Amino acid sequence: MIKDRLVLVHEDGCSTTVHPYFTDCAEVKATVVILHGLAEHHKRYREFTLFLNSNGYDVYLYDHRGHGTDKKLEELGYIADSRGWEKLIFDAIDVVSYVSDNNRSRKLFLFGHSMGSLIARGVTEYSDLVDAAIFCGTTAPALTTSLGGLVLSSMVSFFKGRHHVSPFLQRSLFERKQYRALSERTNNDWLTRSHAAVGQYMNDPYCGFVCTAGLYHDLVKLAVVVNKPANLKNTPQKLPILLLSGDTDPVSCYGDEVMKLFEAYKKLGFEHVDCVLYENCRHELLNELNRHEIMDDILAYLDKNVAE
Repeated sequence: MIKDRLVLVHEDGCSTTVHPYFTDCAEVKATVVILHGLAEHHKRYREFTLFLNSNGYDVYLYDHRGHGTDKKLEELGYIADSRGWEKLIFDAIDVVSYVSDNNRSRKLFLFGHSMGSLIARGVTEYSDLVDAAIFCGTTAPALTTSLGGLVLSSMVSFFKGRHHVSPFLQRSLFERKQYRALSERTNNDWLTRSHAAVGQYMNDPYCGFVCTAGLYHDLVKLAVVVNKPANLKNTPQKLPILLLSGDTDPVSCYGDEVMKLFEAYKKLGFEHVDCVLYENCRHELLNELNRHEIMDDILAYLDKNVAE
């Protein structure tokens, strides 16, 4: 059941439109906040949202700054003039805080995909508002790789400006060897094995757009910040965390970075961290050929944490 959307105004005056989807089930098991990825929008999570609704979960979605079908096309791909990475995290915290204050259930879960997973990790590092978190298609690049990305995006921003739409940075980040190896038909085949889902993505003007130098810099900075061991330690150690990835996801170097993150959490003493790599799956697990199996697994994980 779609509820009336609401608008939250953040500290800097920027606003976020939040879209609640409430379950029609007699009992609300818990509430899930979904954070979408880079160069897409919340409407792509409709199937997953309705699946959760049908199984007793309220769901809240929104579009990050520089994203969303309510924007003009020329507005897409830019976050902020400064510290955009931080604004993404605190926008999410504002949304989660609102949901926490208006929750129809006892528990609040967070699901983040790709860039949304980095933002979600920031939420857990800066707050203790959620009862469990799922980080899907996340990344934990080596510091040297991230520093290279920061230098490159800083140089483009300096010479071209933060608003400069940069195909060069797009290629540098998303057309590396591990991405090109999956380009059987299109440059976007790394997203999923589903030809239909790739086609829908490519035919959606609000997806796959080339971003600005400022956004790419914010994206790399976001990855650096949330992967710092000192920040990982800020996450509540008893928080249930589920890491999900495909073992052919180029964003995580085919799952290697996710496994390293899993080990990092374990070494830091986290007590309830689980990790699942899906065989032959790529980046967008919720659009994969076996997405129904994956959704069932996510539901089982959520149900388990409702009961605990």
